[in-house]
Amino acid sequence: MASGAEIWSGFSADPREPDAALLRATDADRDHAVTVLRDAYADGRLTRDEFEARSAEVLGTRLVGGLAALLTDLVVATPAPVVRQAANRSSLQVQAVTQYQRDLRDARNGWIFVSGLCVAIWGATSIASGGLLFFWPIFPSLGVGIGYFSMQLNRESRIEAIEDKIAAKRRRRRGLE
Repeated sequence: MASGAEIWSGFSADPREPDAALLRATDADRDHAVTVLRDAYADGRLTRDEFEARSAEVLGTRLVGGLAALLTDLVVATPAPVVRQAANRSSLQVQAVTQYQRDLRDARNGWIFVSGLCVAIWGATSIASGGLLFFWPIFPSLGVGIGYFSMQLNRESRIEAIEDKIAAKRRRRRGLE
């Protein structure tokens, strides 16, 4: 099992910190918590019933602070990070990677949808005309697919751009408060 520091740093915000406890949990936060529970179950620290009950609770948790209560007896207690800037940086990077993964998933799903829809239209028109028509769906599929693959190829620069946007948003929010 990973160390306590590694586990707590895997969340978008440390769920043990009072100011972070009231933040909404992300899908990545819940996935990370389930992974911690799965590791504890594999190590024999949880029974099957405990694992299933806690996993269900994790998936229903809306706030980051709610995740800490479900994990504290499974993780070696380590102090919350003292260096605030480093914690913010790792939190920023985790949020950026999570956003990139969502964007990549959405691009992939869009490519599949566009390609499938165009092939279905091509198939229906080919059947209606009585013979195979020119396979025109290749063009929209390539157009959308190129965007998807370029997103994969430019992973680091996209993540950096997302980090910049999140950091700017945080600065604006701090300026308004």
